[in-house]
Amino acid sequence: MYKIVLFLVISLFLFSDFQYVYSVDQTAPVISDVVASTTSQTSATISWKTNESADSTVNYSLQPDYGVVRVPTADKTTHSITLENLEAGRTYYFRVVSADADGNQGISADYKIQLSGTPQTGQADGSGEGTSQSTTKTTAEIVKEINQIANPVQLKEILNEIVKAIKGITEDLTIIGPPTVVPETNSALVSWTTDRPATSEVRFSASAGFNGNDYTYAQSSPDAKTNNHEIRLIGLEPYTEYSFKVLSIDDYGITGESRNFTFLTKASLPDIKNLRIVKVEENAATLAWDTTVPAKALIEFQDLTTGQQNSVGRPTLATTHQMRLADLTLGTRYVAYVIAENSGGDRVKSQPIQFITVRDIAAPIITNVTNESTIFPGGESRIQTIIEWNTDEPASCLMTYQEGVAGGVDPITIKKDTIEYNTKHVQVIIDFAPATVYQFWLDCSDEAKNSARSENFVLFTPIQEKNIIDLILENFQSTFGWVKNIGGKP
Repeated sequence: MYKIVLFLVISLFLFSDFQYVYSVDQTAPVISDVVASTTSQTSATISWKTNESADSTVNYSLQPDYGVVRVPTADKTTHSITLENLEAGRTYYFRVVSADADGNQGISADYKIQLSGTPQTGQADGSGEGTSQSTTKTTAEIVKEINQIANPVQLKEILNEIVKAIKGITEDLTIIGPPTVVPETNSALVSWTTDRPATSEVRFSASAGFNGNDYTYAQSSPDAKTNNHEIRLIGLEPYTEYSFKVLSIDDYGITGESRNFTFLTKASLPDIKNLRIVKVEENAATLAWDTTVPAKALIEFQDLTTGQQNSVGRPTLATTHQMRLADLTLGTRYVAYVIAENSGGDRVKSQPIQFITVRDIAAPIITNVTNESTIFPGGESRIQTIIEWNTDEPASCLMTYQEGVAGGVDPITIKKDTIEYNTKHVQVIIDFAPATVYQFWLDCSDEAKNSARSENFVLFTPIQEKNIIDLILENFQSTFGWVKNIGGKP
């Protein structure tokens, strides 16, 4: 009994530990609603929300290499941190970070905030506790002071500081989020947003053969710089994948560009032409039509007496279509619609077409009759002949052949063990002789016993080729005349 209890306790412990290992949260908090507001000339409050309890961190600096202020307790979904002892009149860069109790860390996008007031200069010492003076100089005064400096080293230091200041204002032109694309058959509208006004350009190539770097085409906008960009790419091929990236340049020459993206243009819509009823039978009907581009075929049809609906389709892409509707009711009016679907899944629907099922009195139509004969050499040459043909409706067919074209020889009809109704027919014959003329014809009957006979066709079986010995002997015989005595008596 003790061993059983001990086993249950250990099993429960192991099972509980197993469950704990696989229930650890591995999803970072989602940061939203980031708001920055100035509370004084030297302070700012940053607030945001997370979708789960998390701690609060703000990375901030006058430059994009952020400092950090953190509230380490992961116990809130609404966050707020006030940054103190900032420099008045300066622009601060910041981003917010929140981690949940399991250490999953969510990081926001980059933001900046402009403090009110006038920037202060003239610190008394490196501690930052000296007396400050507020000065505002004109550009002309600054240029005059620079012109008075003759030391090249000092001028270089000033230039470096100016470059740093410009970068502090203009660095990191940001394209916000991925571009959006609205593709059409031969064009696509590409849109994106930047964090400040900039130019608009799209570079693109067909993805097939694209090496990932050298885009074949580029389109740009002649309009003024903007935060909201939109360019329509033209001259595209239908149902083709394109690779592209967007680029923007601001007033300071700073460039922002996206990574590579792809989109697929729409396929050309098919146009249904020459819709017609080929044949109506007592329990079936055959429809035919053409499409301007390769398309899948679907027919939706309805019994107008009972209201019953049905459909039949074919998934292969083609431009010429023919389809038979089966299991219909004799003497009933039907309405049918043809639906064509292109390679992109876009559909078009035809106008309705109506028909009434009637008793079948039309014989099958025999078409596309072909024949091919092959000779197999050997001691006794054998001929194999293949004859193929089609009928416009399921039919059972018999082939009859006769040697020669002038008659006088009894025709032979090839019998079949079973009767099968098909639209494609094949007959293989191995009884023909080499180098002989034959004529043949076909008799076909549909399931309603309507019969049709084809015209007479003529075929020539191939002649047996002579080997090299036969050719040499014939040549000697025609030349000397004595070859015929070889192997005989003198």
